[in-house]
Amino acid sequence: MWVWGFTDLDAFMAFVSQVTLNGHMANMTVPFLITHGANDRQIPREYALQSRDQAVNSPRVDFRLVTEREGGVEHVSADNLEPTRSYIADWLADRFQEMD
Repeated sequence: MWVWGFTDLDAFMAFVSQVTLNGHMANMTVPFLITHGANDRQIPREYALQSRDQAVNSPRVDFRLVTEREGGVEHVSADNLEPTRSYIADWLADRFQEMD
């Protein structure tokens, strides 16, 4: 709430539905990785998939659903950061290597 400059919860709740990536993902023109925890209760999986599907101008879009077996199933893999953090680092390293 404070990030958007709101001090009143009701005013913020009226505003928050406008916070969306819809209509903006087509502007993505670089490789794009989405990692999403299978038990993320803050951002529905459908929103992550929407972003993936709307990134039509990205040269590469990868979606990684983090499962309970791997650990890190909550929002931003907060319950087990390491596997997802390593996956992201490896993904980035691979993208940079492709630039050579």
